[in-house]
Amino acid sequence: MTTPDQESRPVPEGHDGGLRARLRGVPRWVWVAVVAIVVVVAAVVVALVLTSGPDDPGEVTFAAAGQTRQAPPTVYCDLMVTDCENDPSAVVALPLPPGTTVDVTVPDAVLATPWQVAFAYLDETGAQQSGRSQVFAPNASGHFRLALPDPRWRLQRVEVQQFGASQTVTPQGSLFSTRSTWVLVSG
Repeated sequence: MTTPDQESRPVPEGHDGGLRARLRGVPRWVWVAVVAIVVVVAAVVVALVLTSGPDDPGEVTFAAAGQTRQAPPTVYCDLMVTDCENDPSAVVALPLPPGTTVDVTVPDAVLATPWQVAFAYLDETGAQQSGRSQVFAPNASGHFRLALPDPRWRLQRVEVQQFGASQTVTPQGSLFSTRSTWVLVSG
């Protein structure tokens, strides 16, 4: 006697199991080889992800009053901003008297992503102020000239900020995390 789930059903003509029947016909050693290859590939990918840090970020060039400084990143993270390297000693300095214009040139690694320039300055009363450039779209521009509108104002800090893929959604919109920074200070 058979139960309903054990009943044999007639197979329609031309439906002999198709793919299922062909897969059952594959020798066991082939399945073992396929599984072994998948396991090895997965292990290699996991090892590469776990052992690789952020790629080479390049240096930002800051130029002012005939002098130039190449700045390595002070902070550099992977694209998702989960693996970061910090180097506070990477800050570079240039003399920045009042009215100084700073030219900023970014490397290809920054140019390929959204980025902006944030800055801090002292106004004519000595009060600390801050501002930022527009956000540059990927591959839009690798150069930015920072000129404060009042010649009495003195730049204190210029920071290139590269955005990562990590974002926080707020009622006001999406905020993208800063992936990397390169810093120039007055000195």
